[in-house]
Order: sequence, then structure tokens, then C-alpha cells
Amino acid sequence: MTGKIFDIQRFCTSDGPGIRTTVFFKGCPLNCAWCHNPESQSTENETLFYRDKCTECGRCKRGLPCPNGARRECGRMISAEDVMKKVREDKLFYKKSGGGLTLSGGEPLAQADFAIELLKLAKADGIHTAIETCGFASRKNM
Repeated sequence: MTGKIFDIQRFCTSDGPGIRTTVFFKGCPLNCAWCHNPESQSTENETLFYRDKCTECGRCKRGLPCPNGARRECGRMISAEDVMKKVREDKLFYKKSGGGLTLSGGEPLAQADFAIELLKLAKADGIHTAIETCGFASRKNM
């Protein structure tokens, strides 16, 4: 089972109780102007550019990676098991803090099968789960 994400952030403290790992899904059926993750809205892979980090070194023009993070690819396919490998690395922190795994976005329910698989794997490992959703999903997926 695979899905498209744009980031996995560890040691999050604002996406649910305790210390958490947050998986940010790529794609959302809405286009909210106030979205706090606008890079998550499109389902397409994108190259993000952060002008404030650019030193105009020219590496990107030569097809080389940016040493300052001014250009970053946003969107990648990943297996549920590969996500869980990263999540399991911090299991001790979850246990001590009451944290766990949070699915965020984009919209996790736009990739419901992938989201459900991650939630099942986390629960099987005894990891607390949370999901941040806009609620724009079928009744079945809810």
C-alpha cells in the first residue's frame, strides 16, 4: 500500500497530545485561502522555492541540489511500511509523553485507503493515532 506525502515531521507537539510524528499527505479536494499547508493542496509533485534562502549560487541552474534548501521537491510516493519505520523510531517518546502518530495534510481522507492502512499499522504497534481532516470525505471513509 502506497500513498503520496510531502513530509514526515518528528517531535511535533501541536498536532495532538504528547510528542508526535506527523505525516503530511499531498492533495486536498478543497482550496482554502487560509490553508496553513498550501504546498499540500495539489496532488501533483511540485518544486518549492524559498527566495529568502536563495544565495544565487547557480547550483540549481546546473541541476545540482540546493545547499541552502531554497529549492525543495514536494510530493513523493511512499509505502505505509516505510512511513511506519520512521514512526516507530520514536516509540519511546510516544510512550513517555502520551504521543503518537498524526495524519495531516493536505487531506488524509482523500487517500483514505492509505490513511486507514497507516492507522491500522500504528494501532497494531500500540501507537496512539490522531487525524487532522477538513471532513470533506465520503461517509464510508469517515
